[in-house]
Amino acid sequence: MEYPAEWFGSQGEFEGLFFMIRFFRNLTLLLCLASGPALVVWVLSTEITALLWLVLAGAVLWPSLLMLWFLAFGRSQFPTRLKRTGLFFGVVIALGCVGALLLRYDGSASGASLPKFTWRWTEKVAEVVPANELSPVVWSKNKAPISAAADSAQFLGPTRDGVWPKLNFSPDWKSHPPKEIWRRPMGLGWSGFSVVGSRAVTQEQFGEVECVICYDLFTGRQLWVHRDDDTGYFYAGKKHKVAAMGGAGPRSTPTIYKGKIYTQGAAGIVNCLDLESGRVIWTGNPVSDHRGKLPVWGQSTAPLVIEEPGVVVVSCSEKPGATLVALDLESGEPVWTYAGRGASYSSPRLLTIFGKRQIVSVNARDLSGVDPASGGELWHYDWPGSNPKVGQPVLINKSRILATASYGVGSPLIEIKRAGEKWTAIEKWKSIKMKTKFSSVVVRKGYAYGMDEGRLACIDLAKGDRVWKKQKFGFGQQLLIGGDYLLIQAEPGFVVIGKINPQGFFETGRIEALSSMTWNTPTLAGRLLLLRNDREAVCFLLPPKTD
Repeated sequence: MEYPAEWFGSQGEFEGLFFMIRFFRNLTLLLCLASGPALVVWVLSTEITALLWLVLAGAVLWPSLLMLWFLAFGRSQFPTRLKRTGLFFGVVIALGCVGALLLRYDGSASGASLPKFTWRWTEKVAEVVPANELSPVVWSKNKAPISAAADSAQFLGPTRDGVWPKLNFSPDWKSHPPKEIWRRPMGLGWSGFSVVGSRAVTQEQFGEVECVICYDLFTGRQLWVHRDDDTGYFYAGKKHKVAAMGGAGPRSTPTIYKGKIYTQGAAGIVNCLDLESGRVIWTGNPVSDHRGKLPVWGQSTAPLVIEEPGVVVVSCSEKPGATLVALDLESGEPVWTYAGRGASYSSPRLLTIFGKRQIVSVNARDLSGVDPASGGELWHYDWPGSNPKVGQPVLINKSRILATASYGVGSPLIEIKRAGEKWTAIEKWKSIKMKTKFSSVVVRKGYAYGMDEGRLACIDLAKGDRVWKKQKFGFGQQLLIGGDYLLIQAEPGFVVIGKINPQGFFETGRIEALSSMTWNTPTLAGRLLLLRNDREAVCFLLPPKTD
């Protein structure tokens, strides 16, 4: 049977159709090939390390996309293409199953949130709560004189901003290296130490038990243990899978005041303990009392003691619930509640602005100034975004507040104004050039210094412009000492010190302090430097000043 020639169209029409098919085939191949590198370039350009998850996902999806293109447009016969594509995905699935059998998820590999995996047969961290001195101390030949110590009673130093006004040790660690005094194993957690007299207190987790543990400052000997049972909400993700990414254990640093210790655990429990014995004076849980919801990553803020009106202020919960709660120092009874708009991971500070004492708090979606006597809101600044906000608010020039965060929300400089009893908060600028994730910035002579997504950076406070971004220290912490020196606890565990100015950071010494991921804040107690992570703690004696 013959068919009319007009059914097939002209040769020109056939060639045009062939050209279009070939063009579409090549275009889709080019798009598939470019999608992987384009994703990497875009993620790196944002400077937001949390987006590295997209690169990790792309490493799996990109070759899969190319295989699907091959299935649709490959030159071999379709049955052959189908067989090869099936083989590829079969191998991928098999490797995934083998990995699931041999590996276990062990939280984040770093502050960039990329996953860490360990062999399933490797030993887990200790789950048994230590009795007095059950955990051994690794002794050093060195001893610290009592005169070298000083109190450091709360999170991030005397004013909760990581600033120590005086430099009372030599920063030349190359000529005069610090001496290790003691080293010992620790339970899980990202808490720091607080020190009064010869006692150093921190918070740890063992299995399903959160602990407040007191150590001898000069020997590392364990003096007493307070335990809160059944607090495994943040233990290895058993009850909260997302929280496993951030590791297990308490995140808050204790506050010591007049012989008492005030602590807040990851699950919200607030304790008042006797410093000498660890005896419970009172305990409570404002989160459950207000029927609130725990933040995803756990309660992470340090209790704020305010001598007048005699309260300890703690962050509470996401909505519903309360943002801040003030408890009586002696009894633990509620004094006032600030409903606010939900708590964050940044610890409240007591600041004086225009002669008025106020609690300045970085909250989940705003900043606020709160009357410490009544809990009434003086002012607030809307700072939307559902991602965590961790950095401490920093007061600049008596009426301006710098708040910093990561995840692309922008770090604002806020100016507080007062007209009689009316307060307002006005944004002067917002910058994405200082993206702190777990740490806070420190301010010196018109410039702010901090860990911008793991690299030490400097911004000009006039407009928020970046001056420089240099050394990579990871998601660690830093302290500003004596106005000129920055002490940095790097995420991998080492510690450096150096001079800081708008020209850069100039290292003057380094010690290999810890050997695994460290997010905990360092504690400077005179010339004693206490460092810890979720595996071990160490105490160094810093060299005396030579001038």
